[in-house]
Amino acid sequence: MSAIAKFTTQEIADQRSFVSDIFHTLSQPLTALLCSLELALVRDRTSEEFRASVEGALQNAERLRQSLLLLRELSDARDPGEISAPVELRQLLLELREDLLPVFESCGGNFDVACDPVQIRGNRIKLMRAFLFLLEYLLRSSPRASLSIRVEPTSGQQVEIRMTFSGAEFTSVSADGLCEPITAGEVEIARRTIRAVGGDLVLESASGQSIWIATLPLAA
Repeated sequence: MSAIAKFTTQEIADQRSFVSDIFHTLSQPLTALLCSLELALVRDRTSEEFRASVEGALQNAERLRQSLLLLRELSDARDPGEISAPVELRQLLLELREDLLPVFESCGGNFDVACDPVQIRGNRIKLMRAFLFLLEYLLRSSPRASLSIRVEPTSGQQVEIRMTFSGAEFTSVSADGLCEPITAGEVEIARRTIRAVGGDLVLESASGQSIWIATLPLAA
């Protein structure tokens, strides 16, 4: 089979997987929304009970909206965006720290960054969003953790970004299993965004720690 045919087959498989993701992610909140609206119409209720039903329907509608936004981000993440200009990684990580440090400190944690000035290949906005998606998901999973980011060059034309969450209990999870939007779509958005520019995102587990390693290519 030619390389073009193989690529086409993979595209078809990816599209089918994405459609399946959409169905599974949206079916639960959509069913809950329909049921709550139907019950609100057929039951005789006080104004307070009716209001509670409408509020429940609004909550399900918001879940549905958030799921749609997440799926759009997942679809867009495979596009690397404009990558002609190099990205200063240290500045990006320091801005990330500035945005999230108050959240860590409010929960008793800390956020420190060690990175020498280095330029990488990628789209600055998309990479910033990727790291925000990943870190916000992990904060929800373990809100009392501290984060340490260390950046080192690798033997190739890449840098390794080691993100260590410590100080809290983490659920054991496989990085390959974090591809379902219904469970951890933010992680998959980050991974797809990083892979789109030739890098990768993997998970290492240790006692009391969750270690995520992102590799990104150096700017030419």
